[in-house]
Amino acid sequence: MFGKKNPSGSAQGMELQSVTPNSATLGSEATNPARGVQFADDTDGAGGSSRAGGVGSRVGLGQSIRGLIPAESQAYKNFSSRRYKKKLAGEKFESFDYDAPDDRYRSYFSTAKKGDLVAEAEEVGKERVRENKKRDVFRWLNLLIIGVVTGNVAYWMTVVVSFLITIKWHDTWEYLQAGHTAKAYFYYLGWVFACTLAAGLLAYWAPESAGSGIPQVKAYLNGNQISGLLRFKTFVAKTVGITVCVTSGMPAGREGPMVHAGSILAAGLARGYSDALPFLPGIYNGFDNTRDRRDFVSMGAAAGVAAAFNAPIGGILFSLEEVSSVWSGALTWQTFVCAIVAAYTVNLLMASGAGSFSDSSLVLFGHDDCGEKSGEYEVWEVGMFIIIAILGGLVGSAYVWVNEHLTMMRKKFWAGKNPAWRIVEALVIVCTILTMFFFIPMLFECKHLPDWAGDADDSHRKLAGYHSLVPIQYNCEAGYYNEMATLLLTPQETTILQLYSRNTYEYFDIPTLAVFTVFFFFCAVTAYGIAVPAGLFIPSMMIGAGMGRLFGEIVNGISGEHTVDPGFYGLIGAAAVLGGITRMTISLTVIMVEITNNINYMLPIMLSVAISKAVGDHFTESLYDVHMELAGIPYIESEPPQVYDALTAECIMSPNVVRVRQEPSIAEIQECLATTHNAFPVRNSDDRFAGMVTRAQLEEALDQGGSVDITLSTRMDHSPFIVQRTVSLRRVLRLFRGMGLRHIPVVDINGGNRQVIGMISRKDFLDTPNSLSEGLLDSKFEKVTRAFMKDMEGFQNEAPRRRRGADRDSAKSKKGDFVGGL
Repeated sequence: MFGKKNPSGSAQGMELQSVTPNSATLGSEATNPARGVQFADDTDGAGGSSRAGGVGSRVGLGQSIRGLIPAESQAYKNFSSRRYKKKLAGEKFESFDYDAPDDRYRSYFSTAKKGDLVAEAEEVGKERVRENKKRDVFRWLNLLIIGVVTGNVAYWMTVVVSFLITIKWHDTWEYLQAGHTAKAYFYYLGWVFACTLAAGLLAYWAPESAGSGIPQVKAYLNGNQISGLLRFKTFVAKTVGITVCVTSGMPAGREGPMVHAGSILAAGLARGYSDALPFLPGIYNGFDNTRDRRDFVSMGAAAGVAAAFNAPIGGILFSLEEVSSVWSGALTWQTFVCAIVAAYTVNLLMASGAGSFSDSSLVLFGHDDCGEKSGEYEVWEVGMFIIIAILGGLVGSAYVWVNEHLTMMRKKFWAGKNPAWRIVEALVIVCTILTMFFFIPMLFECKHLPDWAGDADDSHRKLAGYHSLVPIQYNCEAGYYNEMATLLLTPQETTILQLYSRNTYEYFDIPTLAVFTVFFFFCAVTAYGIAVPAGLFIPSMMIGAGMGRLFGEIVNGISGEHTVDPGFYGLIGAAAVLGGITRMTISLTVIMVEITNNINYMLPIMLSVAISKAVGDHFTESLYDVHMELAGIPYIESEPPQVYDALTAECIMSPNVVRVRQEPSIAEIQECLATTHNAFPVRNSDDRFAGMVTRAQLEEALDQGGSVDITLSTRMDHSPFIVQRTVSLRRVLRLFRGMGLRHIPVVDINGGNRQVIGMISRKDFLDTPNSLSEGLLDSKFEKVTRAFMKDMEGFQNEAPRRRRGADRDSAKSKKGDFVGGL
């Protein structure tokens, strides 16, 4: 973004300057604009012959880098792909600047006379108070609307899905019971094909609606501008697409897409108007800026989770922990109200027919027709929970690893091809998976109805009811049910309810659960990433619930009696696998407790989530982070790697900076606007750094300046955030993330010159190594990395002597204190 001046060059006589610092200051690679990849042992240049020893590895002075880090190592692979990711990000993504300039009201005083300055300041202050009161009123009005609309979307999505599933399965079971298996299959496949085709076409129409949308919302709230993410047509494609996807029966949940849908609604209300719906009256456009829109999107994400799971507290924590990069106390209170309104809206709509509030259709683990609900468990079962948590972390990391490689294969295969072919891919994958769903239950024997099922009417067992704990008859005779059909040929929320059900011992046999868990794992990991709207939460919970219930049935089989409740173990397994895939902690725990409607389950869930996250982090990143990395999104983490302590601001800055005078000419401004940069350092008459001016401010100045010279003193930011060349990259990154910056000037203050020697943008962080090993590989960072490692080695060697000296001083001090005390 700030790397080079536009190649078109400057017009004759202009004062536009491109400043490049001395190469001796930036190191041996500073003057190389291409920043090409070189190995230290391939060059005779500066830094190529020096070989300082490293921490732990004790590398000799003559040892080569290639001998230290093999080409097949992960560090080498990460190093070789960094510049590709930066190029990809540069082509696709721009950044937001959430930091408001300090000189926001300076223009109010620009035309005031000296005697009227006090009166002008008082009037500005009163106007600001009135505007803040108006903003507060509309802010609360908007968040109430967000909650109500999001709750309605979640409710009607559930109603439509339930209605369509009922129609779909009614005739399918009728054909099957009449012995017309082929007719039943093709009728069923017709529904699957139609639903998948509709979802694929919607994703082709609005590409940002594909997937769950959570990685994109997370990247947006981190400061990345993603085209089309928050448009109205994306909202339509997302809500309609996930409705037909869930109806088809493919491994997809609606909870993740509801986060995206709630974010779109919130962003639209923040703007106060809609380009897609110009006939709607505008509400209030005072929030049509990046900073306020960011807060509204955080509220919308929380409302989406609250409405989908009926978990308002979990929604707040999800937005805080998982998707938001910046948070405040005021935002907590506003999000709290928004999430409550969303959850209450769903409850009110659910209660409209019954006349009273009920969670029977919203709480997945609250259904307990088979016995007394209890959260009790034995002390020795804690060991079982730990084993399930470890397995959940392993399964979650395996899911991430497999899906990552599948996604890379898809990107490579479809590169340069017509995106319409992704619809064909979705049709082939979904139809294949659901064909197996239809026929695999025929390989399993029928089982007699359990005692707790009683004499339920056969029609209920033929129909895949929504949120109902009823065995599915499938191709069995009256009084029998098919275990695998009960798991595969019911809505996925119903499957989770079957696996969570308490006191339903031997409801599913061990071989059935084992086949289901393994088979559904591969189906879910293959389906996640195709070009249709699809969520991750429910399929992940199904995998974990199957694994946990399988473990519980094995424990009962070994003991020979009903020692443990397999439904309880299914809940622990679901939390463990979902935690192993997403690496959520607090929010996941609260969501699982809210959907179980029992606080007694909190400690086992917390234990399983913590252990599964620790195990998963040992092998892979979270699935959301992996997909952001594969997309080349320049996401700024909260905790940088250790190598950021070794690197400084001048290591990653773009040295060629386009500056503009504080009183520029029209031609100079036009030359600045001809570049692709978003902001420009301003220099005063003494050629010193005076502040920053944005592209929008220059355009405004050009529109209002006419044919005379312009002054930027009333428009520019006189006190932007700046860093010195020697500041550590860790501090730069924290400043970037904490303040929501788009760029930071690097200033050299030696001798009082205050010269801008470089600019750092978000994309420059993609060019930095993620470890000391990667830093050694790159000639650009090798010299400073080696110096840091040498200093660390010296510190480690000096530390024992320092500790011994400190111990002696401490002993003398204590002895003196004791004598003095006498």
